[in-house]
Amino acid sequence: MILLAVAAVLLIACGARLWHAYAENDRAQAAVEAVRHRTFAQRHVAKPPPTPAAKLAEKQGQAILRELTVPWQDLFSIVEDYPDHDVALIGIDQNPAQSQIRITAEAKNLDAMVVYLKYLQASVLLREAVLNGHVIEDNVPGKPVRFQVTAVWRKS
Repeated sequence: MILLAVAAVLLIACGARLWHAYAENDRAQAAVEAVRHRTFAQRHVAKPPPTPAAKLAEKQGQAILRELTVPWQDLFSIVEDYPDHDVALIGIDQNPAQSQIRITAEAKNLDAMVVYLKYLQASVLLREAVLNGHVIEDNVPGKPVRFQVTAVWRKS
């Protein structure tokens, strides 16, 4: 009988300890959930919509970044390193927003202009090199051809 009483006391003690362990586990899980909720809330803070001034500043920053990332050295080397000397470069205008350059040049004749255009079209860096227009200078000796080409550079 004593053995049965000791077993009953041990059973009650084990049951109380188990109940206490379950309660401690519930508190720990609640604490973990609270921490998880706080970190999720901190990571996912709702951003206020940007103000017009912030939008303008971002747009200007993007424009400056496009200007700074123009591959000028490569573009100049392609345009200026033309092996024949029958085309003179007059000017280069840029439009970084569209990755475009507009080349104004003067060729000795129409054939030289076409060869220069094909040279630009064969370039690895340029694509879509197209002739915008040309004018034959009848009042200048030799009748050179002034022309404009627009090309889009490839982004690296």
